[in-house]
Amino acid sequence: MREALGSYVNRVRELAEHVKGNEQATKQSLIGPLFTLLGYDLTDPRQCIPEYRVDFGKERSVKPIDWAFLQNSRPILFVEAKEAGRKLAGFDEQLADYFAKAPEAKLGILTNGIQWRFFTDMVNENVMDKEPFVQWDVLIDEQPPLDFLTVLQKSEYNSGLLRTFAQRTRQQNLLVQELARLLEPAPEFTKLAVARIETRNLTTAVVESWKPIVANAINEWAKQRALASVLETQSRISALPEEPQVSRIETTQEELNAFATVQRLLGTERPIAYEDTVSYFKMHLHERRTAVFCRLLAGRKKPCVWVPLPSERVLSMAASLPVTVPQLGWSCITMDSIDELDKLGDLLRASHDHVKSALRGKAAEPIDGGGTAV
Repeated sequence: MREALGSYVNRVRELAEHVKGNEQATKQSLIGPLFTLLGYDLTDPRQCIPEYRVDFGKERSVKPIDWAFLQNSRPILFVEAKEAGRKLAGFDEQLADYFAKAPEAKLGILTNGIQWRFFTDMVNENVMDKEPFVQWDVLIDEQPPLDFLTVLQKSEYNSGLLRTFAQRTRQQNLLVQELARLLEPAPEFTKLAVARIETRNLTTAVVESWKPIVANAINEWAKQRALASVLETQSRISALPEEPQVSRIETTQEELNAFATVQRLLGTERPIAYEDTVSYFKMHLHERRTAVFCRLLAGRKKPCVWVPLPSERVLSMAASLPVTVPQLGWSCITMDSIDELDKLGDLLRASHDHVKSALRGKAAEPIDGGGTAV
Protein backbone atom coordinates (compact mmCIF):
# COMPACT_ATOMS: atom_id res chain seq x y z
CA MET A 1 0.00 0.00 0.00
CA ARG A 2 2.76 2.46 0.93
CA GLU A 3 4.70 1.77 -2.28
CA ALA A 4 1.55 2.02 -4.40
CA LEU A 5 0.74 5.40 -2.86
CA GLY A 6 4.28 6.55 -3.53
CA SER A 7 3.83 5.67 -7.20
CA TYR A 8 0.49 7.49 -7.23
CA VAL A 9 2.03 10.65 -5.76
CA ASN A 10 4.73 10.58 -8.45
CA ARG A 11 2.01 10.19 -11.08
CA VAL A 12 0.18 13.28 -9.83
CA ARG A 13 3.43 15.28 -9.80
CA GLU A 14 4.12 14.30 -13.40
CA LEU A 15 0.62 14.82 -14.82
CA ALA A 16 -0.90 17.68 -12.79
CA GLU A 17 0.24 20.43 -15.13
CA HIS A 18 -0.91 18.48 -18.21
CA VAL A 19 -4.55 18.19 -17.04
CA LYS A 20 -4.93 21.61 -15.44
CA GLY A 21 -8.23 23.20 -16.45
CA ASN A 22 -9.67 19.95 -17.87
CA GLU A 23 -12.11 18.21 -15.52
CA GLN A 24 -12.50 14.99 -17.52
CA ALA A 25 -8.73 14.61 -17.90
CA THR A 26 -8.33 15.28 -14.17
CA LYS A 27 -10.84 12.54 -13.34
CA GLN A 28 -9.22 10.07 -15.69
CA SER A 29 -5.57 10.78 -14.90
CA LEU A 30 -5.50 11.91 -11.24
CA ILE A 31 -8.70 11.01 -9.37
CA GLY A 32 -9.79 7.67 -10.80
CA PRO A 33 -6.36 6.01 -10.33
CA LEU A 34 -6.52 6.58 -6.56
CA PHE A 35 -9.84 4.74 -6.27
CA THR A 36 -8.48 1.97 -8.48
CA LEU A 37 -5.50 1.71 -6.14
CA LEU A 38 -7.95 1.41 -3.22
CA GLY A 39 -9.66 -1.56 -4.89
CA TYR A 40 -12.71 0.05 -6.47
CA ASP A 41 -13.79 -0.76 -10.03
CA LEU A 42 -15.04 2.46 -11.59
CA THR A 43 -16.31 0.54 -14.62
CA ASP A 44 -18.67 -1.68 -12.58
CA PRO A 45 -22.07 0.05 -12.11
CA ARG A 46 -22.71 -2.18 -9.10
CA GLN A 47 -19.83 -0.43 -7.34
CA CYS A 48 -19.71 3.03 -8.87
CA ILE A 49 -22.17 5.21 -10.80
CA PRO A 50 -20.84 8.33 -12.54
CA GLU A 51 -23.02 11.43 -12.87
CA TYR A 52 -25.28 10.14 -10.09
CA ARG A 53 -28.54 12.03 -9.65
CA VAL A 54 -31.35 11.92 -7.10
CA ASP A 55 -34.74 13.62 -7.12
CA PHE A 56 -34.71 16.84 -5.12
CA GLY A 57 -38.26 17.78 -6.11
CA LYS A 58 -39.75 20.03 -8.76
CA GLU A 59 -38.85 23.24 -6.97
CA ARG A 60 -35.19 22.47 -6.80
CA SER A 61 -32.85 21.26 -9.51
CA VAL A 62 -29.44 20.01 -8.44
CA LYS A 63 -26.64 18.94 -10.76
CA PRO A 64 -25.56 15.30 -10.64
CA ILE A 65 -22.66 14.35 -8.40
CA ASP A 66 -19.57 13.07 -10.21
CA TRP A 67 -19.48 9.63 -8.55
CA ALA A 68 -21.58 7.65 -6.12
CA PHE A 69 -19.92 4.54 -4.71
CA LEU A 70 -22.33 1.78 -3.78
CA GLN A 71 -22.55 -1.06 -1.32
CA ASN A 72 -25.53 -3.40 -1.52
CA SER A 73 -27.01 -1.09 -4.19
CA ARG A 74 -27.03 1.92 -1.84
CA PRO A 75 -24.67 4.92 -1.88
CA ILE A 76 -21.99 4.83 0.81
CA LEU A 77 -19.84 7.74 -0.36
CA PHE A 78 -20.02 10.59 -2.84
CA VAL A 79 -17.25 12.27 -4.82
CA GLU A 80 -17.44 15.76 -6.30
CA ALA A 81 -14.55 16.37 -8.72
CA LYS A 82 -13.14 19.58 -10.15
CA GLU A 83 -10.37 20.16 -12.65
CA ALA A 84 -6.76 20.40 -11.46
CA GLY A 85 -5.94 23.97 -10.54
CA ARG A 86 -9.53 24.86 -9.58
CA LYS A 87 -10.10 26.26 -6.10
CA LEU A 88 -12.30 23.97 -4.00
CA ALA A 89 -13.85 26.65 -1.81
CA GLY A 90 -17.64 26.75 -2.21
CA PHE A 91 -18.08 23.43 -4.01
CA ASP A 92 -18.85 21.48 -0.84
CA GLU A 93 -22.50 22.65 -0.90
CA GLN A 94 -23.50 20.33 -3.73
CA LEU A 95 -21.71 17.49 -1.97
CA ALA A 96 -23.65 18.27 1.22
CA ASP A 97 -26.96 18.16 -0.68
CA TYR A 98 -26.34 14.58 -1.82
CA PHE A 99 -24.94 13.60 1.56
CA ALA A 100 -28.21 14.64 3.23
CA LYS A 101 -30.29 12.54 0.79
CA ALA A 102 -28.49 9.27 1.61
CA PRO A 103 -28.50 8.26 5.31
CA GLU A 104 -26.16 5.33 4.58
CA ALA A 105 -23.50 7.63 3.11
CA LYS A 106 -21.01 8.69 5.76
CA LEU A 107 -18.31 10.10 3.54
CA GLY A 108 -18.20 12.99 1.10
CA ILE A 109 -15.05 13.67 -0.94
CA LEU A 110 -14.25 16.94 -2.70
CA THR A 111 -11.12 16.95 -4.87
CA ASN A 112 -9.38 18.50 -7.84
CA GLY A 113 -6.94 15.60 -8.06
CA ILE A 114 -4.29 17.49 -6.09
CA GLN A 115 -6.15 18.70 -3.00
CA TRP A 116 -8.43 16.16 -1.34
CA ARG A 117 -10.99 16.98 1.36
CA PHE A 118 -12.85 14.24 3.25
CA PHE A 119 -16.10 15.09 5.09
CA THR A 120 -18.47 13.21 7.37
CA ASP A 121 -21.27 14.12 9.83
CA MET A 122 -19.69 14.39 13.26
CA VAL A 123 -21.55 17.53 14.40
CA ASN A 124 -25.10 16.65 13.24
CA GLU A 125 -26.07 13.22 11.94
CA ASN A 126 -26.84 13.13 8.18
CA VAL A 127 -25.66 16.76 7.86
CA MET A 128 -22.23 17.00 6.30
CA ASP A 129 -19.75 18.88 8.47
CA LYS A 130 -18.54 22.25 7.23
CA GLU A 131 -14.91 21.28 7.88
CA PRO A 132 -13.19 18.13 6.53
CA PHE A 133 -11.79 15.71 9.08
CA VAL A 134 -8.89 14.83 6.77
CA GLN A 135 -7.17 17.00 4.15
CA TRP A 136 -4.44 15.90 1.77
CA ASP A 137 -2.42 18.00 -0.64
CA VAL A 138 -0.59 15.52 -2.85
CA LEU A 139 2.01 18.04 -4.02
CA ILE A 140 2.77 19.64 -0.65
CA ASP A 141 2.30 17.06 2.09
CA GLU A 142 5.41 14.94 2.48
CA GLN A 143 3.41 11.86 3.42
CA PRO A 144 -0.09 10.74 2.35
CA PRO A 145 -2.69 10.01 5.09
CA LEU A 146 -1.87 6.30 5.04
CA ASP A 147 -3.99 5.35 8.07
CA PHE A 148 -7.12 6.90 6.59
CA LEU A 149 -6.57 5.61 3.06
CA THR A 150 -6.19 2.11 4.52
CA VAL A 151 -9.66 2.47 6.09
CA LEU A 152 -10.98 3.78 2.76
CA GLN A 153 -9.96 0.64 0.82
CA LYS A 154 -12.90 -1.27 -0.64
CA SER A 155 -11.87 -4.43 1.22
CA GLU A 156 -11.76 -2.54 4.54
CA TYR A 157 -14.60 -0.06 4.11
CA ASN A 158 -17.03 0.04 7.01
CA SER A 159 -19.12 3.11 7.82
CA GLY A 160 -18.84 2.49 11.58
CA LEU A 161 -15.06 2.18 11.40
CA LEU A 162 -14.84 5.28 9.24
CA ARG A 163 -16.96 7.26 11.68
CA THR A 164 -14.80 6.14 14.59
CA PHE A 165 -11.69 7.17 12.68
CA ALA A 166 -13.23 10.56 11.85
CA GLN A 167 -14.25 11.14 15.46
CA ARG A 168 -10.79 10.33 16.77
CA THR A 169 -9.15 12.47 14.09
CA ARG A 170 -11.41 15.41 14.86
CA GLN A 171 -10.78 15.09 18.59
CA GLN A 172 -7.05 14.78 17.96
CA ASN A 173 -7.04 17.89 15.75
CA LEU A 174 -8.88 19.86 18.41
CA LEU A 175 -6.47 18.61 21.07
CA VAL A 176 -3.42 19.44 18.95
CA GLN A 177 -4.71 22.98 18.50
CA GLU A 178 -5.24 23.31 22.24
CA LEU A 179 -1.84 21.83 23.07
CA ALA A 180 -0.20 24.15 20.55
CA ARG A 181 -1.75 27.04 22.45
CA LEU A 182 -0.80 25.69 25.86
CA LEU A 183 2.72 24.67 24.86
CA GLU A 184 3.60 27.94 23.17
CA PRO A 185 6.50 28.74 25.48
CA ALA A 186 5.65 31.64 27.76
CA PRO A 187 8.56 33.99 28.66
CA GLU A 188 8.63 32.63 32.22
CA PHE A 189 8.83 29.02 31.04
CA THR A 190 11.51 29.88 28.48
CA LYS A 191 13.60 31.64 31.14
CA LEU A 192 13.36 28.60 33.40
CA ALA A 193 14.28 26.21 30.57
CA VAL A 194 17.41 28.07 29.42
CA ALA A 195 18.61 29.53 32.73
CA ARG A 196 21.45 26.99 33.06
CA ILE A 197 22.68 27.15 29.46
CA GLU A 198 22.32 30.82 28.49
CA THR A 199 25.27 32.94 29.60
CA ARG A 200 23.77 36.27 28.55
CA ASN A 201 21.38 38.31 30.62
CA LEU A 202 17.86 37.03 30.05
CA THR A 203 16.54 40.18 28.44
CA THR A 204 13.29 40.22 26.49
CA ALA A 205 15.17 39.97 23.19
CA VAL A 206 17.26 36.99 24.39
CA VAL A 207 14.18 35.16 25.69
CA GLU A 208 12.33 35.78 22.40
CA SER A 209 15.26 34.35 20.42
CA TRP A 210 15.05 31.15 22.50
CA LYS A 211 11.26 30.65 22.19
CA PRO A 212 11.22 28.78 18.82
CA ILE A 213 14.14 26.61 19.94
CA VAL A 214 12.36 25.71 23.17
CA ALA A 215 9.13 24.97 21.24
CA ASN A 216 10.95 22.59 18.89
CA ALA A 217 12.77 20.99 21.82
CA ILE A 218 9.39 20.25 23.41
CA ASN A 219 8.23 18.66 20.14
CA GLU A 220 11.41 16.58 19.91
CA TRP A 221 11.05 15.45 23.53
CA ALA A 222 7.44 14.41 22.86
CA LYS A 223 8.48 12.42 19.76
CA GLN A 224 11.24 10.63 21.66
CA ARG A 225 8.87 9.78 24.52
CA ALA A 226 6.29 8.47 22.03
CA LEU A 227 8.93 6.36 20.25
CA ALA A 228 10.19 4.94 23.54
CA SER A 229 6.63 4.03 24.52
CA VAL A 230 5.97 2.27 21.19
CA LEU A 231 9.20 0.29 21.38
CA GLU A 232 8.51 -0.74 24.97
CA THR A 233 5.00 -1.93 24.05
CA GLN A 234 6.22 -3.88 21.03
CA SER A 235 8.99 -5.58 23.01
CA ARG A 236 6.45 -6.87 25.51
CA ILE A 237 4.24 -8.32 22.77
CA SER A 238 6.81 -9.95 20.51
CA ALA A 239 10.29 -9.64 19.16
CA LEU A 240 10.67 -6.67 16.87
CA PRO A 241 10.76 -7.55 13.13
CA GLU A 242 13.89 -6.79 11.25
CA GLU A 243 13.90 -3.18 10.12
CA PRO A 244 16.60 -0.79 9.00
CA GLN A 245 18.35 0.81 11.94
CA VAL A 246 17.24 4.35 12.67
CA SER A 247 20.10 6.68 11.92
CA ARG A 248 21.10 9.09 14.61
CA ILE A 249 20.01 12.60 13.73
CA GLU A 250 22.13 15.41 15.09
CA THR A 251 20.88 18.94 14.69
CA THR A 252 23.94 21.15 14.25
CA GLN A 253 24.45 24.71 15.41
CA GLU A 254 24.81 25.68 11.75
CA GLU A 255 21.30 24.38 11.06
CA LEU A 256 19.89 26.18 14.10
CA ASN A 257 21.58 29.40 12.99
CA ALA A 258 20.11 28.94 9.52
CA PHE A 259 16.66 28.44 11.04
CA ALA A 260 17.07 31.65 13.05
CA THR A 261 18.07 33.49 9.86
CA VAL A 262 15.02 32.21 7.96
CA GLN A 263 12.81 33.07 10.90
CA ARG A 264 14.18 36.62 10.92
CA LEU A 265 13.69 36.96 7.15
CA LEU A 266 10.07 35.78 7.36
CA GLY A 267 9.16 37.95 10.33
CA THR A 268 6.72 37.35 13.14
CA GLU A 269 3.71 37.30 10.79
CA ARG A 270 4.96 34.00 9.30
CA PRO A 271 5.51 31.63 12.25
CA ILE A 272 7.52 28.52 11.41
CA ALA A 273 9.06 25.45 13.01
CA TYR A 274 11.62 22.86 12.00
CA GLU A 275 12.25 19.12 11.98
CA ASP A 276 15.59 17.48 11.35
CA THR A 277 15.80 14.30 9.26
CA VAL A 278 18.53 11.96 8.11
CA SER A 279 18.69 13.55 4.67
CA TYR A 280 18.00 17.21 5.31
CA PHE A 281 16.84 19.88 7.76
CA LYS A 282 13.28 20.90 6.91
CA MET A 283 11.38 24.03 7.85
CA HIS A 284 7.58 23.99 7.85
CA LEU A 285 4.55 26.07 8.73
CA HIS A 286 4.12 26.30 12.48
CA GLU A 287 0.61 24.83 12.36
CA ARG A 288 1.34 21.85 10.11
CA ARG A 289 4.45 19.68 10.22
CA THR A 290 3.97 18.30 6.69
CA ALA A 291 3.64 21.75 5.11
CA VAL A 292 7.34 22.08 4.25
CA PHE A 293 8.43 25.26 2.48
CA CYS A 294 12.20 24.83 2.74
CA ARG A 295 14.69 21.96 2.83
CA LEU A 296 18.22 22.83 3.91
CA LEU A 297 21.14 20.58 3.02
CA ALA A 298 24.00 21.87 5.15
CA GLY A 299 27.26 20.26 6.22
CA ARG A 300 28.61 20.08 2.69
CA LYS A 301 31.16 22.10 0.75
CA LYS A 302 28.38 24.02 -1.00
CA PRO A 303 25.14 24.00 1.03
CA CYS A 304 21.84 24.28 -0.80
CA VAL A 305 18.19 25.10 -0.20
CA TRP A 306 15.19 23.37 -1.82
CA VAL A 307 11.86 25.18 -2.20
CA PRO A 308 8.58 23.80 -3.66
CA LEU A 309 8.42 26.39 -6.45
CA PRO A 310 8.99 26.06 -10.21
CA SER A 311 12.43 27.14 -11.41
CA GLU A 312 11.07 29.97 -13.56
CA ARG A 313 9.73 31.67 -10.42
CA VAL A 314 12.84 30.94 -8.41
CA LEU A 315 15.31 32.40 -10.93
CA SER A 316 14.09 35.96 -10.43
CA MET A 317 14.55 35.73 -6.65
CA ALA A 318 17.69 33.59 -6.38
CA ALA A 319 20.16 36.52 -6.22
CA SER A 320 22.08 35.11 -9.22
CA LEU A 321 22.81 31.88 -7.34
CA PRO A 322 22.71 28.61 -9.36
CA VAL A 323 19.23 27.07 -9.65
CA THR A 324 18.56 23.44 -10.58
CA VAL A 325 15.54 21.09 -10.56
CA PRO A 326 16.54 18.05 -8.45
CA GLN A 327 13.01 16.65 -8.20
CA LEU A 328 9.69 17.38 -9.85
CA GLY A 329 7.98 20.20 -7.99
CA TRP A 330 11.16 21.41 -6.23
CA SER A 331 13.92 23.87 -7.12
CA CYS A 332 17.39 23.81 -5.60
CA ILE A 333 19.49 26.93 -4.93
CA THR A 334 23.20 26.25 -4.33
CA MET A 335 25.14 28.62 -2.07
CA ASP A 336 28.79 29.15 -1.30
CA SER A 337 27.94 29.32 2.40
CA ILE A 338 24.94 29.36 4.73
CA ASP A 339 25.44 33.11 5.14
CA GLU A 340 23.96 33.58 1.65
CA LEU A 341 20.54 32.71 3.05
CA ASP A 342 20.31 36.45 3.77
CA LYS A 343 20.08 37.02 0.01
CA LEU A 344 17.02 34.77 -0.31
CA GLY A 345 14.47 36.63 1.78
CA ASP A 346 12.04 37.23 -1.09
CA LEU A 347 12.34 33.62 -2.22
CA LEU A 348 11.74 32.17 1.24
CA ARG A 349 8.74 34.43 1.78
CA ALA A 350 7.34 33.40 -1.61
CA SER A 351 7.82 29.72 -0.79
CA HIS A 352 6.19 30.12 2.62
CA ASP A 353 3.22 31.99 1.16
CA HIS A 354 2.87 29.46 -1.67
CA VAL A 355 2.57 26.57 0.80
CA LYS A 356 0.27 28.55 3.07
CA SER A 357 -1.99 29.49 0.15
CA ALA A 358 -2.10 25.92 -1.12
CA LEU A 359 -3.33 24.74 2.27
CA ARG A 360 -6.12 27.29 2.12
CA GLY A 361 -6.92 26.43 -1.50
CA LYS A 362 -6.13 29.97 -2.66
CA ALA A 363 -3.81 31.42 -5.27
CA ALA A 364 -0.58 32.87 -3.95
CA GLU A 365 -0.62 36.55 -3.08
CA PRO A 366 2.04 39.01 -4.30
CA ILE A 367 5.15 39.21 -2.12
CA ASP A 368 6.16 42.44 -0.43
CA GLY A 369 9.79 43.36 -0.40
CA GLY A 370 12.59 44.44 -2.66
CA GLY A 371 12.32 41.52 -5.05
CA THR A 372 10.08 40.87 -8.01
CA ALA A 373 6.41 40.39 -7.16
CA VAL A 374 5.19 36.84 -7.69
